[in-house]
Amino acid sequence: MSLKRSLRVQTLLVSLLVSLMSIVLLGVLLHTPHSAMTLGKELLEINSAATQSANAVTSVVTYFRGLDTLGEVSILFLSIFGLSLGIKKHERNIFSFDNALLKIGTKVLFPLILLFGIYIILHGHLSPGGGFQGGVIIASGFLLLFLTHGDDYHLSERIIKLVEALSGAGFILVGVLGLIVTGRFFENFLPLGEIGTLFSGGVLEIIYIFVGLKVAAEIAAMAELFIKAEHA
Repeated sequence: MSLKRSLRVQTLLVSLLVSLMSIVLLGVLLHTPHSAMTLGKELLEINSAATQSANAVTSVVTYFRGLDTLGEVSILFLSIFGLSLGIKKHERNIFSFDNALLKIGTKVLFPLILLFGIYIILHGHLSPGGGFQGGVIIASGFLLLFLTHGDDYHLSERIIKLVEALSGAGFILVGVLGLIVTGRFFENFLPLGEIGTLFSGGVLEIIYIFVGLKVAAEIAAMAELFIKAEHA
């Protein structure tokens, strides 16, 4: 059997197996008794009293599950670190476009993208958004610069490392301060403010600022890594 035919057979078998597993899983879900026991109501009640955050999802992610968020940020860092070891970076930008219209558009869009990303980060406790979403938006602005400026633009590794280190340390520091002041890691130790206003939610906004900076730096570095990969 040729290699090409063997790959086709393997692909067919894997497809059939995945389809069968999906059908079995769907059958199990359809015949599972529905449970009315949820924590939504309890979390909303705790949120209104403990965090004064208009976005209850923010409270769950950064307040009730602060350690999980710390783990997610750590996974992102390790992923970027692994990519930097596995991909050989080339000095030449192989995906740049010498297009006048794109360059003019980037000059207009780049500051607006940064502003929008900052807005999403700062208002994560008030509306859908937060540090991860805002950080990715900011990184997309730098991706435009990579595409339009070619070899003339590159990120400063010193600044990227500094932003990563300071934002990561700041994130941990907020948790440690909560432990020192209140006896619980990531517990709020600042005034909650009035719900619905920018300065509300206690430490939630500060946490999202650190998360946003770290995500923006790491995703932007990853974009440059891929766009200048030697064997891309």
